[in-house]
Amino acid sequence: MAIICGPMVRHTTREKINIWQVLDHEFNEINLAVYSSLQSFDNIASEVSSRVVQLGSSCFAVMLSATIAPSDSNEIIYYDVIVDGEGFVETGLNELVCLEGEKLPSVMIPKQHRYLYQASCRKPHDKQGIDHLAEIADLLKDTLGKETRPSQLYLTGDQIYADDVSPILLQSFQYVREALGLPHEMMYTDKNDFFDPDKMHLDGRWRKAKRKLGFTSGEKRSHLFSFSEYICMYLFSFGASLPQQRFAKYKALQPRLTSLRRKDDREYHYSSMQYENEKVVLERFAQTATSQVRKALANISVYMMFDDHDVTDDWNLTEENKHNLSSSWLGKQVYVNALSAYIVCQHWGNQPDAFSPTIQQNITALAKNPTQENHKPLEALFSKYWGYLLEQTPPTLVLDTRTQRVYDGDNLELMSEQQLDAIGEKLALLPKTSVLILVSPTPMYGFNAIEAAQLSPLLTKFKAFSDREPWIASEKALKNLQNALLRTPDIKHVIIFSGDVHYGFLRRQHLAGQGVTFWQFCSSAACNSPVGGNVGLSLASTMAKHFYHDDTKYLMPNGKRPHFLTSDKNIGALELDIVNMALVPAKATLHCCSASGEIYEKRYDLRLNKYREYPS
Repeated sequence: MAIICGPMVRHTTREKINIWQVLDHEFNEINLAVYSSLQSFDNIASEVSSRVVQLGSSCFAVMLSATIAPSDSNEIIYYDVIVDGEGFVETGLNELVCLEGEKLPSVMIPKQHRYLYQASCRKPHDKQGIDHLAEIADLLKDTLGKETRPSQLYLTGDQIYADDVSPILLQSFQYVREALGLPHEMMYTDKNDFFDPDKMHLDGRWRKAKRKLGFTSGEKRSHLFSFSEYICMYLFSFGASLPQQRFAKYKALQPRLTSLRRKDDREYHYSSMQYENEKVVLERFAQTATSQVRKALANISVYMMFDDHDVTDDWNLTEENKHNLSSSWLGKQVYVNALSAYIVCQHWGNQPDAFSPTIQQNITALAKNPTQENHKPLEALFSKYWGYLLEQTPPTLVLDTRTQRVYDGDNLELMSEQQLDAIGEKLALLPKTSVLILVSPTPMYGFNAIEAAQLSPLLTKFKAFSDREPWIASEKALKNLQNALLRTPDIKHVIIFSGDVHYGFLRRQHLAGQGVTFWQFCSSAACNSPVGGNVGLSLASTMAKHFYHDDTKYLMPNGKRPHFLTSDKNIGALELDIVNMALVPAKATLHCCSASGEIYEKRYDLRLNKYREYPS
């Protein structure tokens, strides 16, 4: 074995390609070959470079970057990663990462990105056991050789669930950690007071991860703590072939589970029935991730942004929560571990050239020896802004809606006025464009009925319970964001990709005075089931009319299942067209999967006067 996770295509343009992967051993030489076709095998890559972050004695994250020179008409490229003289074919990895019928993985590099995917929210032990992100592999296969092949995938948040973990999965990470030589880490509750997480009950971590320390999740019984655990979760979620990955039997888990003594017997909080249900869905998730998700991520350029669960649920929801997490001993340690793992596994690929040598050295030191001294320098990450701008056609702006928040009593601004002003200044410098893609993990324009409930005065004291953090929580912040986006030269359409909420919908917001239309596309979740499911959303849909305003336009899909909300698993697709030399939104699709496993689509025609809206 060599490449155990990936390859994953990250930031890629017509001039440069970046490939991320994780290897299980040191290598003497690693190279990236790029071909314009599989007939000539002319290598169009030059100036190949590699950067390595050693995560364990047998675990190396590697980013390969190469300058490429495709012909003017060439929009598909193929690539091969050669480790010590052996490529995908020699190692047999091509069978895991190539689309059906292909000899090497490939990626679309168009001059204009007209076909895009989005997805969010993947919890491995979701009760339905359906990871719909796997559908992207089949969708890519169906578009092979066609100009309609999507060129980019945006993962808009909650790529992992660090706070909501199955005890079965947490236990399995100990085997993986040992096999990869990932470091063991003691957790500190004070300067000289620490505990060993391996000696705790697997489902008893809530006793340490207390609210007063910044851990506000309601599902924190098996919260990730160590840097190694975060790395293991990413590898598992991205479909890695993990050595020694195995799920222990319930009887073997029992000594590590919390219990109550009942006479001569024990009653475990984590029951055998829960175990059986979660083991089935975890095995299904693992199989799907290694066979389909890994293949999908190897054949399309992927961009990512965190939301709360990538760190801990309700991360920075309140000023008190923000202070506690970033100042308590345990909170700081877990926070550093979460953001450091995020950098290596997600953010590095968004902007490879922006990964500073200092941060790389600090993370390498942390991975080698996760002491208090090596955590300290990385606390600077807490105040970093993680958003980024892709200057492409159309341009894409990705927002960090977690670290730049402003708290004004009960009002919450998801981003500060200063940060939004800075974004507006950058957008104003872009070339003229009719379309801007915006990635906001929290929907810019949400579903009114649910947001009204979240912001009800009756729930002011229960912010974590009600997820009291939509953009509309501060009309000022929402207006500031809107004004920043309107500074884009010649803008006519702002298309917003969002996740977070565990239901999918499309919404239109037209600003007649500016002649600009905002299209809110929310695709959530790829693998998570909301409370109440479609029954709850049907009730919410009925309530919508009571929260309807003249400028609120929910888009109705064509064909079957005409409801504008869905809690079925879904991933989103967008198609742009060219009209009078300008890009315009043409079609959108929610690729859905019901609880019974039925695959279906909710299709939307976005062309002028052809879209359907609710309320009519």
